Amino acid sequence: MQVFFARSKTPCASRCRLFAVTLITLIVCGQALSQTTLKAHSNLLNAEAPISFPETLVVGPQGDVYVLDTNLSTLFALETQTGKLKRICGAEKLASPADIAVDRKGNLWVLSMLHSKIFKLNSQCDVQTEIVSRQLPLKIATNSFGEVVVLTGNGNNLFEIYGPDGKFLRAFGQRLDYKDSELSDGRIASDRAGGFFYSFNYPPLIRHYGRQGKLISEFKPESDVEIAPASISVRKRGNSMVVNSSYQILVLDMTVDSQGRLYLLLSGKHKVPALSEGTRKLAVVAGSGRVLKTVHLEYNFHRLVSGNRRLYLLRNRKPLRLDAYAAL
Repeated sequence: MQVFFARSKTPCASRCRLFAVTLITLIVCGQALSQTTLKAHSNLLNAEAPISFPETLVVGPQGDVYVLDTNLSTLFALETQTGKLKRICGAEKLASPADIAVDRKGNLWVLSMLHSKIFKLNSQCDVQTEIVSRQLPLKIATNSFGEVVVLTGNGNNLFEIYGPDGKFLRAFGQRLDYKDSELSDGRIASDRAGGFFYSFNYPPLIRHYGRQGKLISEFKPESDVEIAPASISVRKRGNSMVVNSSYQILVLDMTVDSQGRLYLLLSGKHKVPALSEGTRKLAVVAGSGRVLKTVHLEYNFHRLVSGNRRLYLLRNRKPLRLDAYAAL
């Protein structure tokens, strides 16, 4: 995405009106920041799309859009002009897929929750490389060097890094001391230098790591929603312990564009309504954490990804939506 902002030369009075740009509504009167101009395509998922729950999506280096349906255990490629989904493979080759990533060469990586494995697939969904993590892998991403970043739910470190060949390289990242590992779950967005940003489910915190694991920065995204302390209870059931937690999720998803800017879907609701309802709040943030722009979306969305000089927004609950916004 090249240009998201254009400074208006007209007086504020003439700008004090509601701009409806297909799918995004922006109120720009009196703002010191530049007004946003976006060109959107209508819903890219047609009504006949054979899909149930598109958990997430990725955009490849050539602009290919891939959608993972975790209900159907099916991987699709999206024809963006028609909204037609092409089935790449399903449960015959994918075992309980939970996340997907694509590297700089266009190779697809899929996280399988069944045996805590991560597979690199070719275009026919045949396994080329296999990674086995004993630390309960929760999310995956790839960095600009083609390495695989794995968010883990167990162990001393939050992240494991594997080479393009699947060999273990290093582990790092301080894990927050919670009884409930899902609080350390979150979203990963790779930067342009081999590092990545990471947002926790709780607390409302984003960390920026370098490629070798150095913590570059840490910041809390600006929000008008107050985030209360998480409520965690532990009780014994037979020979096991049951952990219940109640908390608010501020960042539902995030992505980084080609200029190094972060795009954050902000909620602030408690876990269940946040994940089920999605949000209309979109913030554009500098890598340092400074807010550049806030946008009010016409529809609620759950996922977003930057690629192919576009920003893709996905609503993965019915009615399903996938919208693409191109810079003018």
